[in-house]
Amino acid sequence: MITLSRPKMLGMAVAILLLPASQIACRVETAVKEQGFIPVGGIDQWIAIRGSDVNNPVVLFLHGGPAEAQSPFLKEFIPWEKEFTVINWDQRGSGKTYGKNRASTPGMTVERMAQDVIEIAGYARKRLNKPRLILVGHSWGAILGLHAIRQKPELFYAFVGTGQPVSWSLTLQDRERWTRKKAKEEGDEQTLKLLNETAKLPVDDMKRIMASGKWRMSPSDNEYLKIQAAFVGQPPYPVKGDVADWVAGGSFTMSKLLPAVFSFDARTLGRDMPIPFFVIQGRDDHTVSFNEAQAYVKEIRAPKKAFVPIAGGHFACFTNPQEFLAALMNHVTPLAARD
Repeated sequence: MITLSRPKMLGMAVAILLLPASQIACRVETAVKEQGFIPVGGIDQWIAIRGSDVNNPVVLFLHGGPAEAQSPFLKEFIPWEKEFTVINWDQRGSGKTYGKNRASTPGMTVERMAQDVIEIAGYARKRLNKPRLILVGHSWGAILGLHAIRQKPELFYAFVGTGQPVSWSLTLQDRERWTRKKAKEEGDEQTLKLLNETAKLPVDDMKRIMASGKWRMSPSDNEYLKIQAAFVGQPPYPVKGDVADWVAGGSFTMSKLLPAVFSFDARTLGRDMPIPFFVIQGRDDHTVSFNEAQAYVKEIRAPKKAFVPIAGGHFACFTNPQEFLAALMNHVTPLAARD
């Protein structure tokens, strides 16, 4: 089990005595940088808690994928850590959590993993002495987040989706329209042929899915993915260690959760949100549908809501942290400041 560091005084006691009394309180270090395993849902799961000041609002981040664990990429959250204490969690079946439990990992369902979110939120509230958290879900993580807030809305100030899916069917249709447009512009007859040949296949058929994959990532997304590629390296992959666990966890989890991704439709969960709801979406997101996410937010009834477009693609929360964090601070931080 991990434990948070107690705030520490900077410098020796003698040095502190030399300071004016009015300055002593300013020299208390309140940063936190902890990571390790905690028991969640019957297994040990890995989390990291990092921030410059434990008095800041707390963000619980739900990674995408499924199984796109963020434990190897915590430096991507450094811009976030000035204004927020950020909790990263390698989800059940992913990354370090997969490495701990391997293929015997039980409970690979949306329902069980949404309950994991609730347990981790409860743990974080007690550990950090916070009444509520801000829940941020990216892509697959946004699916988990929508389920979690409907079960225990009182744990959260707000839910923020980014790379927000609405339904797999809508996602694929948007991706196909975009790919057809790009293929015509580029004179790519082979891609147009593939799109035509696979158009009537089921939406979960991999031939149809792959046919529209060529331009789904924006230029900024491709730059971000180089970070993952550098971490993973070239096959053959290691059989032990963090890279092995990240790769094997991806294969294990995708086989378990792809049916849930393909069948997901956020609209079936209802249009009434129990807490404030915000979507911060990259304008060039064609991994999921920008337009459908915007339309979905318009239909939602929530205490507060907003759809905030920013520059970038599916990974805009990482490739454009300035705009993403500005949106968080504008829409969500005031909600947390009331407690």
